[in-house]
Amino acid sequence: MAASPPPSAAGQRPQWLAPLLAMLAISAAYVRVTAMSFVYDDVVIVHGDRFIQSPRYIPRYFTEHIWSYLMASAKNYYRPSFLLWLLGNYTVFQERPLGWHLTNLALHLGSCLLIYFLALRLTRSRLAALAAMLLFGLHPIQVETVSWVSASTELLGTFLALSAFVCYLRGVDSPARPRPWLLASIFLYALAALAKETVLIYPGVVFLHEWLGRPAAAKPLAPRPFWQSFHAAMQEMAPFFFVAIGYLAMRLYALGSLGHHVLDLSVRTSLLTVPYVLESYVVHLLWPAGLSCFYDSDYVTTLSPVKVFLPLIVALTVLVLLFAAVRKSPAGLLASFWLLLPLLPVLDVRVFPRNEFVHDRYFYHPMIGVSFLAAIAIAHLERGGSAERGWWLSLRVGTLAILAALGVVSFLQTAYWKDNYALYTRGVEVAPHNAFAHNNLGGVLLEQQRWEEAVAHLQAALVENPELYLAEYDLGIAYYEEQQFADAEAHFTRAVRIQPKDAGSHFFLGMTYLHTGRLELAIAEARRALALNPYGAGYHFALGVMLKQAGDASAARAEFLNELERDPQHQASLEQLRLLGPAPAPQAAPK
Repeated sequence: MAASPPPSAAGQRPQWLAPLLAMLAISAAYVRVTAMSFVYDDVVIVHGDRFIQSPRYIPRYFTEHIWSYLMASAKNYYRPSFLLWLLGNYTVFQERPLGWHLTNLALHLGSCLLIYFLALRLTRSRLAALAAMLLFGLHPIQVETVSWVSASTELLGTFLALSAFVCYLRGVDSPARPRPWLLASIFLYALAALAKETVLIYPGVVFLHEWLGRPAAAKPLAPRPFWQSFHAAMQEMAPFFFVAIGYLAMRLYALGSLGHHVLDLSVRTSLLTVPYVLESYVVHLLWPAGLSCFYDSDYVTTLSPVKVFLPLIVALTVLVLLFAAVRKSPAGLLASFWLLLPLLPVLDVRVFPRNEFVHDRYFYHPMIGVSFLAAIAIAHLERGGSAERGWWLSLRVGTLAILAALGVVSFLQTAYWKDNYALYTRGVEVAPHNAFAHNNLGGVLLEQQRWEEAVAHLQAALVENPELYLAEYDLGIAYYEEQQFADAEAHFTRAVRIQPKDAGSHFFLGMTYLHTGRLELAIAEARRALALNPYGAGYHFALGVMLKQAGDASAARAEFLNELERDPQHQASLEQLRLLGPAPAPQAAPK
């Protein structure tokens, strides 16, 4: 018979005290978010994406890809709920980063609290539930997601999916199965799917939960015949499955397909790279040192013993041991599913930019499963250990010591997300062969007017990835600002060749033509830029200046007015319209 923990005064404490203290501990680990600025993509999204700055664009959230305002590419992302979240943040906080970071932290804390309640249902142990909550909240692999405003898509999708499951369980626990709880669960799942593609696994969670006998319900079911369980699970899953089908239909309409491969990699290379990807996440989970926004991830093209067979053996060993440990535990099987299935989409390395297929944020949702498995293990130790007080004290102290160490590492890790310079310097330090890290650091150094250092990093980016159009673009900007237009033209031309759909490269190539006296070519490139991105800041104004120089005052006036439609306070356009004078009155048609 399993030993029971010795009675103690701790049992008389309010049940809400431990999770409250846990939330305070998680908040302390992320206290630096109050001083963080916008980093990485945040700058472009918050400052440049007009779609999140006005409710009038909301209908387009549901009919276009997520970055349609900013670029013609990136058509793998359909996330209307995320755009609504960004709109809400912009409406309240405008371009002040503190509010954005606090809402990120609030979502993370909300998910941590939901994990506590779900782990408590799965294990019936408050110590295990508290450990699950703290592991999810404090593990350093979560720092990227919580510290980066643009990663709120992961936070939002996860919080909504967990909320949907809690509502579903409330309905399951009620003998009358009240419809409001089911409808709330369906609605929250729909919002979650529209926030992040990973949560499409949710119908599978509902299916497995019913099939395994409702391990998270207030009253788990007794074992049933296989087909009876299967039929009941299909019925429970059905409404959520149809929501997933509806989401896929909307995604197909908006994107033109369910997904696009960014890279033309062979299936063989993709499959050979999978063990390396799995190994990377296992290492980051078990030894969270040297974490960064960038890693030196490369594709595996040969049957390498080190890069294929060894990681594959490790992955298979972990899977076998995991199955052996949980095969008789419905709660363990459910947790394992929640760990493994969300990882499947990120194993298709062809949907990511070159060498950018390993990121800590992709493990945010799978950490739910890891946290539940840890809780189940602790509950097992708690119930199977000695009844002596020393055993219980050792288990608690050991658990809290590990979690405290993870919290300290997370606190230290948040320092690298302070600003772009700290983030990209860390990226180059951890991943010296990552082209994006060098390119982004070069861009920051340009802003700091450290021209020679910037060019060195941008050139290093091209050494690592000769087809990185962003590095060609940024080098073009560097030479353009130094008025070295011949070099600028060469880099913008190569950027256009590599990525013909990049509006910025076309625009600045046109500006380079303007400064070198080739007006017709300048106008042509400006028009191409506008065709790719009609909302580009300053694009209409620049084309208006070009047309004015070409003697077409009427067309120039129209472009200045278009710029004012984009930004009613654009002073340069207002000044140009003043210089052009009032528009000529239309001539009467001849009788």
